[in-house]
Amino acid sequence: MHRAVVSAAASATAAGLALVAARTAAPGVAAALLLVTVALLIDARRWLRLAGRSRVGARSEDEVQRALAQLETEGWRLRHSLPWRGRGDIDSVAIAPTGVAFAIETKTKTLEDRHVARVLEQAEWLTRRRRRWCRRGALPVVCLARRRGVEHVEAGVLVVSIDRLTSALGTFAGLRDRPGFLR
Repeated sequence: MHRAVVSAAASATAAGLALVAARTAAPGVAAALLLVTVALLIDARRWLRLAGRSRVGARSEDEVQRALAQLETEGWRLRHSLPWRGRGDIDSVAIAPTGVAFAIETKTKTLEDRHVARVLEQAEWLTRRRRRWCRRGALPVVCLARRRGVEHVEAGVLVVSIDRLTSALGTFAGLRDRPGFLR
């Protein structure tokens, strides 16, 4: 949002300077400043769209964190926004009392192949780099925060909606028995 505001302010400044240049009989300078104004407006719009997407993503991550919080009463440990390889973070890590950890990537509604690949890498990294957290390994999970009734395995990744998240994690951790949950 800050970058959008900076671009919009710079655009307003360039537009003002273009008006001054037009009034002082410098049409070439005025035209150039108008082009700069348009470019800065386009940049501000792009940053506004990105800020909106980030806000939606942050809300989804908050919802998943609240859903996971109930697991703490059952002896689970939780970590959120764990730095990962200098390329962002692992949204959430849930560590079951059985020693199984889950690398959880939060998405709002849609799942793409790159999300599956990323969470697979994150789970492998956790297994290698955080052995004391993941005594029995780390499993990859994509949680869809704005979907309901989703629970399946895709390319080795548990894809689950938020309404089924905690029960599915309990099943995969060996803490709950729920026959036939994979459809």
